[in-house]
Amino acid sequence: MDSDTKGKTLWEMLMERLSKNSNGAGIAFSNPKDLRIGSVVNVPYANGPEFVGYDFGVQEIREYNRQIGGQEFRFTDYVLKGINTKSFEAEGALIVRLRVVPNLAGSNDSLLLRLYDEFGFAEDFLGVLKDDTGILEVEDEEGGEKETFTRINDLRSSYEAAVLSVQETTPDGKAATGRTSPSKIEYWDYWREVELAGGKKAKEFIFAEMNSDSGWFQLWRGREYFG
Repeated sequence: MDSDTKGKTLWEMLMERLSKNSNGAGIAFSNPKDLRIGSVVNVPYANGPEFVGYDFGVQEIREYNRQIGGQEFRFTDYVLKGINTKSFEAEGALIVRLRVVPNLAGSNDSLLLRLYDEFGFAEDFLGVLKDDTGILEVEDEEGGEKETFTRINDLRSSYEAAVLSVQETTPDGKAATGRTSPSKIEYWDYWREVELAGGKKAKEFIFAEMNSDSGWFQLWRGREYFG
């Protein structure tokens, strides 16, 4: 951590970035796929038949910044809007997130996430996220059976992130001044192993996010992205 950010919170650093770049030059942010708002993103059949028949484009880019062991770690969500190529109706649009996370090998891992549920602040649900078991149970939408997820790497505490939401980008890939919004997010990450065809296995993920100001919860669920 360099000297001019030492002792500052992630939120303070984010607000400082926004104030320093209020001159119209644009704001640099983590953009590992070098996409722009409006960029077309291919979602192949390998990611699931539910995505077939949709044309996806970047609607928003969200940079998450968190601190672990005194160091900053960032990842990026590309919010994709899928338009049904048969109906082209706005009501039938499919919203997904392409989450790109740096890995220890020096490259990136990518997940394709769909909104599983969202609701206003609920004390009992927050209690589930904060309990010491590290377990999250959700009900299978088809069979009604319980599906059990556990915290990634057996962690018990939450992550706190300062999030920069970008609604417009400049030609050189920066966030357009005045077209961003900051937020504070607390989130919990879970995974489980699922059986695939041919005896193969894969990890399935759930990320439970809570907006620290409004208390609004969102649960994003998905697997590895095949691009």
